[in-house]
Amino acid sequence: MLDQFLLGAVFGFLVAVVSYVAYVLTKSGAMAAFALAVVIYGCGGWMWTVPIVTFFVTSSILSRIGRAKKLQFSEKFEKFGARDWAQVLANGGVPGFLALLTSVLPVQQLYPLYLASVAAAAADTWGTEIGVLARGRVISVVAIKPVPPGTSGGISLAGTLGGAMGAVAVAFSGYTWYSGIKVVLVVVVSGIAGSLADSLLGATLQARFRCPVCGSETERGEHCGRTTELGGGVQWIRNDLVNVVCTMIGAFVAWVLL
Repeated sequence: MLDQFLLGAVFGFLVAVVSYVAYVLTKSGAMAAFALAVVIYGCGGWMWTVPIVTFFVTSSILSRIGRAKKLQFSEKFEKFGARDWAQVLANGGVPGFLALLTSVLPVQQLYPLYLASVAAAAADTWGTEIGVLARGRVISVVAIKPVPPGTSGGISLAGTLGGAMGAVAVAFSGYTWYSGIKVVLVVVVSGIAGSLADSLLGATLQARFRCPVCGSETERGEHCGRTTELGGGVQWIRNDLVNVVCTMIGAFVAWVLL
């Protein structure tokens, strides 16, 4: 077990350094990724590491595609560019906690829930990255009316299909360590459910602000050099917290289905 944690530390260090140099993660994000890698690899080895690495690598690649076009939506998002510690833990905190639980609960009970939580993070991230690039109508998941691309709670056909592909990628990344198409279907459905819940929360409870200068709607607390005004949602519910709930719902739905 000690050897496995030491290998996790080496692996985590390499991931953190490469990600920081490539400007995928900030310094705090790299430190959080290192800690997460030690926990997940130390507790579960490659069986638990491969799915979350699949999510991290594919999401990082997708974030680089069409970056010039995505810049026009950057002011809408609370954070843009290299991910910080809060973003790393928002997507990996629940999977890391499930990895820690393997010390007291059977792995075969927790592994599908773990995959589902990572699949939810992947579905949400893939859906966002693909959705803002693709053409097509974006509608509010609550109001069922067109909204500008990049709006919290907005969904599109391309983004939804992209999210489903992300969940599928994670489900099959762990297929070597389980058998049966049932688990695949449960992980994919749970991942999509988590992503849709993320959109629902984004359109209702997540804080949405309006710039007093230019009138733009944004997730940021400051815009055009001025403090933004709360236009909807709850002040303290931000995107990182919504992402945590997204991964929790993914795991919960898998638990219910299984």
